[in-house]
Amino acid sequence: MTLSQRTILIIISTFIALLFILATTSDVILLSSYSALEKADITSHTRQISNHIDDKLKQLDLSALEIAEHLKAAGGVSLSSGRASKQLFTPYFMRSHSIDLAAVYDNAGRVAAISGFDCEKNESRPVPAKQQQELVGLVSRITLGEGAAMQGVVDLAGSPLMVVFKSVRNNKGEKQGVVAVGWFIDSVEMGRIFRASGASITVHDLKRPLAADVKKAAAAIGAGGGVYAVVIDTESVGGFFTLKDVFGQPSFIVRAVERRILYEHGKVTIAYIFMALFLAGGVLCSVMLFFIRGTILKRLQSLIAKVRQITEMKDISERVPLSGHQDELHILAVSLNSMLESLEFAEAVKRESEERYRMLFDRAPDAIIIIGLEGDESGRIVAANQAAADQHGYTVDELCGLRIYDLNSPETNKIAGDIMAAVVTGEWMTAEIWHQKKDGTQFPIEIHAGLIKIDGKDYILGFDRDITQRKITEEADHLHLEQIRQLNDELSRKAIDLAAANNELETFNYSVSHDMRGPLTRISGYCQLLLDDDSGLDPEARDYVARIYESETWLNEMIDALLHLAQVTRAEIVSGSVNLSAIAEAILKELSLKNPDRTVTTRIEPDIVVDGDFRLLKMVMINLLDNAWKYSALKSDAAIEFGVDRSGPDPVYFVRDNGAGFDMKDAGKLFRVFTRLHDSSSFAGTGIGLATVQRIIFRHGGRIWAEAGAGIGATFFFTLP
Repeated sequence: MTLSQRTILIIISTFIALLFILATTSDVILLSSYSALEKADITSHTRQISNHIDDKLKQLDLSALEIAEHLKAAGGVSLSSGRASKQLFTPYFMRSHSIDLAAVYDNAGRVAAISGFDCEKNESRPVPAKQQQELVGLVSRITLGEGAAMQGVVDLAGSPLMVVFKSVRNNKGEKQGVVAVGWFIDSVEMGRIFRASGASITVHDLKRPLAADVKKAAAAIGAGGGVYAVVIDTESVGGFFTLKDVFGQPSFIVRAVERRILYEHGKVTIAYIFMALFLAGGVLCSVMLFFIRGTILKRLQSLIAKVRQITEMKDISERVPLSGHQDELHILAVSLNSMLESLEFAEAVKRESEERYRMLFDRAPDAIIIIGLEGDESGRIVAANQAAADQHGYTVDELCGLRIYDLNSPETNKIAGDIMAAVVTGEWMTAEIWHQKKDGTQFPIEIHAGLIKIDGKDYILGFDRDITQRKITEEADHLHLEQIRQLNDELSRKAIDLAAANNELETFNYSVSHDMRGPLTRISGYCQLLLDDDSGLDPEARDYVARIYESETWLNEMIDALLHLAQVTRAEIVSGSVNLSAIAEAILKELSLKNPDRTVTTRIEPDIVVDGDFRLLKMVMINLLDNAWKYSALKSDAAIEFGVDRSGPDPVYFVRDNGAGFDMKDAGKLFRVFTRLHDSSSFAGTGIGLATVQRIIFRHGGRIWAEAGAGIGATFFFTLP
């Protein structure tokens, strides 16, 4: 179906749908409105009928009051008063008051007087005995107070009677009897009273079987009264209201029915409207079709023809002609031209991209091979670059005529199926395999292969790299690693030998130190005895003995220092939190107590806390502060400082004094065992303290160094990780 046909179909379908909607809505809305107006109209008419009945009851009440007053003036109600009542119930009185029935009863319920009248025929009529009997029964059931009246519509021997009962009293106010005044509701009387309404009126006894619509109306009205209006059928609408008896209970229901004139007029009006809309819609559809065909469809057909021509010729350099109208079709033509320009640009970019990737493919240093997986191409090399051809000793055309199994070595072909199966599942595989060249030479390659799609077909893209040189290098590296392993084994053996030698040296050190203590102790004892003997040892000999004693004492101190150094070397490090500031304060306080004659200015930075072995770090602080105290002894303004420099990446701790110092050219000898930079006569010492400090700092993973100047003091720096 062409666009023109679809457009015509859409317009006609839309028009039919609109007509259907209008017909439906007009029937629902307009006819519903007419029905509402008809129900409102019948309600008004029915209420008028109800008001007429109420007015009639009021007239009857006035007539009953007039009769009661007349009897009161005559002295009350008695059997003899019947004459006065008969004189009152004349045809003139009955006709003028529109009364069909008038009766007087004494207190015992006996009839004093009763008269009937036919207002239609304008003549008196006797009251049937059955009606009199039922009326007497009704009188016996009512109770009237002073001045009170009871009124309503009752069923009197099968006829609806509108009746009013009123009490009769004498001049003393004593009740003498009851007056009953009534009017029969028959079709003639109802038609006469309500012919102005134009309705058909019927009265139905609620105690008898009712028609369906009357029964439904009676249930809707209920005990509350009021008017109920309803559409009976397509031709009539009805209004209903109930009449109550003298006891206030519903006794009859009045049904007023009118023709649905508005509804009939409404249907005619809707028919005219529908015809007018049909004609107007037909004209509108014709105009729309003419306009659409002339201004849109022809231009659209021309546009389609041009697009079809461009498609058939596959020439995207062509352009769609533009019209002078600035409308949607013009915008569509502009959009098509923009799309053609984009396609032309994309085609140029695609060609450039293909050329660029073809250049990369052809000039790539690694071999690139594309292997088919479907149909006749399965396992065949469909594309390869120059590097792949050079790698295997073929031309590119020769390589593309082979299958991948022709390039694999026999060992590789055994696992080629597994590799290709893994690649087909989507996995990118990297493996080392062997290929063979055109001349049969085999060589190792590293492949990296994965699944790709080209024009909807599956292929394997493989990158091959000749790893012959790498294999040679790996073999050489393996030889070198073997040599390094042998050297490491040799170094391990030498380290074990060195550790054993150190252990033997340490054992020898302890043995020598302990073995030397015996002779030195005896020498010291004998020298002490000679010096304490006053038997006349000559002064020169005494001087020799004193020198021997001093040398023994120095040698004993050297042995203690060696043993102490050996302990530092062997001691196990127990790491913990160490407050160096507290240790420094305690050491300087102890030195001040030992040398109370000295005045030394000290400055200790508070709360310098480090991690390390408390016992060993305390030994570091003792040696450094003892040296500072000792070498500043000749200064009258001696000053010792302990602090930390946090300006660098790691904190640097220092002990500074302004004592004798030393020349920095001798700084390399500071931490040697038994090496002293000052004369022992000026400053006592063993020359082992700084060596001990260095070993402790090294064992903690830190480093130590010093800066000084002769006569201006020295500063020892150390770090702890």
